[in-house]
Amino acid sequence: MSEKISNDVKEGTFAEAILETYGPLNNNEKFKEKYADKSFKILLNPKDGKFAALITVNNGTVSIKGLDNQDKKNLDQKEIGWDGYMQTTLALFDEIGKGNLSQSDIVKKVVARKIKMKNVKFVAKLSEMGALLN
Repeated sequence: MSEKISNDVKEGTFAEAILETYGPLNNNEKFKEKYADKSFKILLNPKDGKFAALITVNNGTVSIKGLDNQDKKNLDQKEIGWDGYMQTTLALFDEIGKGNLSQSDIVKKVVARKIKMKNVKFVAKLSEMGALLN
């Protein structure tokens, strides 16, 4: 793990779990090639947690930053410049991360307003990135 990345993540937080998941992409040649000329930010906010995770992909590298989500101004799109956004509970993030929910299950939860998403095409990049880890 890069020191630069881990400095922005507090131990034992949601952001640390995201870092453990996506941090290894920095050592993945396929990821570096595929995302060499891409730059975007995705905000993952567990509404029942204390910290959100901002995933930044910039020219073939990924970094994670933990953000206090108690003040909603900290998560404002104009403030931090995210391109994609997903908000739900920690339990649902866990189920999604484990692959226990199909795409149709996720769509049903979005329709039922259990998951809130903005700019879905960017949020979908998380599954593309996850596929490169396998």
